[in-house]
Amino acid sequence: MTDNRSMAGPGIAGIAVDDYGPDDGRVRVIQEAITYSRRFGGSWFVVHASESSVDPAAVSQDLLLLRSLGINVAVVVCEPGLGLAEDLRRALNADDLTAVGLSWEETRSGDIAWRHKQPRWQQIGESGSLIVVVRCANDSLRAALELGIECAAAKLLLLEEDWDPARLPVGGPGAPAPSADVVRPYLATLGSAAAVIAVAAVEAGVSEVHIVPTRGKAHPILLEIFTDAGIGTWIGA
Repeated sequence: MTDNRSMAGPGIAGIAVDDYGPDDGRVRVIQEAITYSRRFGGSWFVVHASESSVDPAAVSQDLLLLRSLGINVAVVVCEPGLGLAEDLRRALNADDLTAVGLSWEETRSGDIAWRHKQPRWQQIGESGSLIVVVRCANDSLRAALELGIECAAAKLLLLEEDWDPARLPVGGPGAPAPSADVVRPYLATLGSAAAVIAVAAVEAGVSEVHIVPTRGKAHPILLEIFTDAGIGTWIGA
C-alpha cells in the first residue's frame, strides 16, 4: 500500500470510499491492511479525545482495527472524571482484554528514572499488547503531546468535534502535507489549541499529526487515514 497521505495528499489507503465492489473491495481492503501493518507495525499512534468529540462504541472499533494491525495505541482522554475513559475502556474490552486505564499521574510514575528505558506506560502497552487509555483532567492536549514525544509516535491524532479544515488553507483533505514552518504563520489567527499542539508535535519529532473533525462521523479515524482525501488537516515533518 502506498501512503498517499505522506506522499501526495491527506489519504493513506489510496482508495476512495465508493470504489469498493462486493468482492474486489474486500481483496483490496486486505491488501491495504497488510501493507499498512508492515509500514506501521510496532509504531505508536497517540490519540486525543474528549467527551464531546467521540462516541466510545464507534471509535473503539477504529482503535481495535489499528491494534489488530500491530500498531501500539495510546488514547488521552480529556476529562476530570471516569466517564469517557471508563466507557471507552469497557467498549474496547467487550470481547477480550484489550485496554488498560491509567491516570495521567500513573503515566508519570517512575517513567523517566532511567534515561535509556521506556516509560512505564509504554512498557505496559507493548508488553501486554494493550491499548492504553489515559485519563487527564488538565491540559490533556499537552499530555498527548508529551506521550507522543516519549514514544516517538508515528502519528498523533487530535479528534476535534467542530474542527473545520477550511480554517487552515494548507494540509486539508486531498492536499499535500505542509511542514510545521508552513503552518506556523497561521497559528495566531486560527486560535486553535489543537493546531498549536500539532505544530509543536511535528517540531518535537512526531512524524505525522492529524486534526480530525468528528461531528456526524461514526469512524473519524478510519475516514481520515484509510480514504484518499481524508477528512481533516494533516501536518508532516
